[in-house]
Amino acid sequence: MKKYGFGLFLLLLTVIGTVAAYPYMPDQVAEHWNYKGVPDRYSHKSFGLFSMPVFMILLYVLTMLLPKIDPKKNNYKRFEGTYFWTMNGILVILFLLQAVKITTGLGVVNPKYVVPELAGLLFIFIGNVSPKFKPNYFFGIRTPWTLANEEVWKKTHRLGGKVFVVSGLLLLIVPWLPAFIQAYYAISIILICLAIILFSSYYFFIKI
Repeated sequence: MKKYGFGLFLLLLTVIGTVAAYPYMPDQVAEHWNYKGVPDRYSHKSFGLFSMPVFMILLYVLTMLLPKIDPKKNNYKRFEGTYFWTMNGILVILFLLQAVKITTGLGVVNPKYVVPELAGLLFIFIGNVSPKFKPNYFFGIRTPWTLANEEVWKKTHRLGGKVFVVSGLLLLIVPWLPAFIQAYYAISIILICLAIILFSSYYFFIKI
């Protein structure tokens, strides 16, 4: 149970912080912002504030279930530490996103300068841990070619890890770019990252 403790702590912290902030939030909270950092989509705070904690709870439950239901469940023992590190790291990013949503609603933070940084950090984090992933059906770079051959899985994740780190570093500079190109730049980085990983897995497969 010790390996689930940190995630449970984050969940409790998120729920307590959200409940504490609820009375002070406006009735409508921002869900999306345009490239200028101006909110352009809202939802009632009952949904807007608690959707993230609910999603985090679902992710936490999945963390416990996936190693039990995956057809390749025996492989989870080969990267158990990395698996929990990764899932907890994702929970940390979601916790920080919830903090951004709350502080944005209170007029303290402009998400335009924070969300791209969190996305960049997530890419860098995933890039550093993904080379340690072992073949499974739920986690990592799952293409037909990586799932068909463990050597292809290894090579793809080694290259993919580097691509994720570089992409994350490039995403960190988004807030400092001219506002009108930020969205196009970020989307281009993500699409190029995914394309490189997809085609490299196929390349490694046909080469092997």
